Amino acid sequence: MITQTKVPAPGQEQAPNKTTRAIDPNTHAGKVLAALRERPASNIELIRELGIAHPPAAIRDLRRGGIRIETRECPHPSRPGQKIKRYYLIEG
Repeated sequence: MITQTKVPAPGQEQAPNKTTRAIDPNTHAGKVLAALRERPASNIELIRELGIAHPPAAIRDLRRGGIRIETRECPHPSRPGQKIKRYYLIEG
């Protein structure tokens, strides 16, 4: 994963709009990021659609790189009363 960021001056908070990130689109993290830019996705959706064995590792790498991703519980699409977790990209 390739990450580039602008560093704020000492003692200043980094503004989100002053950050530039470049993620290699050929990595698992890059593929997951591209998918989350399209729509929120669950773990199993990322496995099936992207062929990634362990999406949580890619999510972890993205978060460590400063990408804001939120995990939310949502109703299961085919099992009433059950929940699944979906990843949401937080832009801004």
